[in-house]
Amino acid sequence: MLRKGIVIRDYVSAYPNPIKLQVGDVVSVSYSDLEYPYWVWTTDSSNISGWVPQQILHFIPPNKAICRENYTAHELTVKTGEYLYLESTLNGWYWAHKESGETGWIPQEYINT
Repeated sequence: MLRKGIVIRDYVSAYPNPIKLQVGDVVSVSYSDLEYPYWVWTTDSSNISGWVPQQILHFIPPNKAICRENYTAHELTVKTGEYLYLESTLNGWYWAHKESGETGWIPQEYINT
C-alpha cells in the first residue's frame, strides 16, 4: 500500500535525460555522491550518465558494474502542496507517484509524511 505525502518545497529535476538501465547492462562507474551516500555516478553504453543506487550494481574492478535490476533515474518536478504517493525509500530518496500517474525519485527532505 502506498503512503501519501505532501511536498513541502518545490523541486525541479536536474536531469532532463535520465539514465535508464536494464538487467545485465554494463556501466562505467565514476564516483559516489557526497550528499546522498550509496548513489554512484554511472555512464551507460549510449554515453548517458546519472545517479544509480549502488545496491543494484555488481561492481567489476576497476570502474565497471553490471546492473542487477531494471532502473530509471527519472526525478519528479513538484510544487509545494502537491500530493505524492510514496512507494519505497532508498538512500534518502522516495520512489513516488504523482496524481497524474508520473513516477520518479524525489529527495525525502522535500516530503512531509
